Amino acid sequence: MKHSSAASPSSNDAENVLSIQGLNIDFVTDAGAVPAVRGVDLHVKAGEILAIVGESGSGKSVTARTALGIMAENGAARGAVYLNGKNMLTLGGHELRAVRGRDVAMVFQEPSTALNPVY
Repeated sequence: MKHSSAASPSSNDAENVLSIQGLNIDFVTDAGAVPAVRGVDLHVKAGEILAIVGESGSGKSVTARTALGIMAENGAARGAVYLNGKNMLTLGGHELRAVRGRDVAMVFQEPSTALNPVY
């Protein structure tokens, strides 16, 4: 998984628990990069609940997985995903494990992946 980051969060983002800025995600294949997500921006304040709804293949799960740092190995993300001021795209494995389940979680749409201990 490869990442390049955007600038640090603005002062308006201080009140946001989750802030996604300019998120672009590609999957690298033998035939080249395949765009999956383009230009996602969203902000969630403490106490708010976010539901991402869209057509199949529109990038909902890819966006959420990237926010949790569990994107596929062949994924490449650009932009920034701030959780409580920390850019999830730049955190290491130990730091990611410390925030998953405690600070951020996801309800997976597929029962078989919901029980996968990797996530």
